[in-house]
Amino acid sequence: MKKEKKEEVCWAVSGNLCIDFINTLEWRRDKLKKIERLPDFSAMIQWSKYYKIIDNNHAQSIIKKALLEPTLAKKAYHKAIGLRELLYNIFSSMARTGKVSPPDLALFNQFLSDSLGKLWSVIPSERGFVWSFNLEKDSLDFFLGPILKSAADLLVSPELNRVKECANNACGWLFIDNSRNRSRRWCSMKSCGNRAKAHRHYLSRKSRKD
Repeated sequence: MKKEKKEEVCWAVSGNLCIDFINTLEWRRDKLKKIERLPDFSAMIQWSKYYKIIDNNHAQSIIKKALLEPTLAKKAYHKAIGLRELLYNIFSSMARTGKVSPPDLALFNQFLSDSLGKLWSVIPSERGFVWSFNLEKDSLDFFLGPILKSAADLLVSPELNRVKECANNACGWLFIDNSRNRSRRWCSMKSCGNRAKAHRHYLSRKSRKD
């Protein structure tokens, strides 16, 4: 008897941790098509494993603690989703207007003060010094530290000016435009880009018939 092949979730990979975290909500602006890729705490841990924030042993340890303390796990999950939506508001606003609302920035800085100042330190390595994340390994929101640091690094980086939102109004995915002339419009040509191309083709044929 053949074993059923387990379906794997295809995570978005942009090369930037906080952008990929934001993009775990698909079709953000379309209520009918919206897909939540992080529907619960377990999915959050699987995502963290995929991006190597935690390894398998660490994941198992956190999941065991979450089973023992479901209320804390639920709180950590909602905190993570709240951070994701805050990051979307910040980077989407930057992409569209070049500005961030003061309340959003204040809330982000509150996240930072709760995380970076207490949880990070600089330690020596073979190549000099590196950041070390100090939060207790069994903390249920351990995965948020690297995401916050990724977001903070992007906000103070020249790459911030390359952050864009997909031109498909229903999509809502963000990306970093690394094209030479900064002309990229779509999160992916395979999805939104091809849809737009097909729609233009349809409208062109329809206008010729009319």
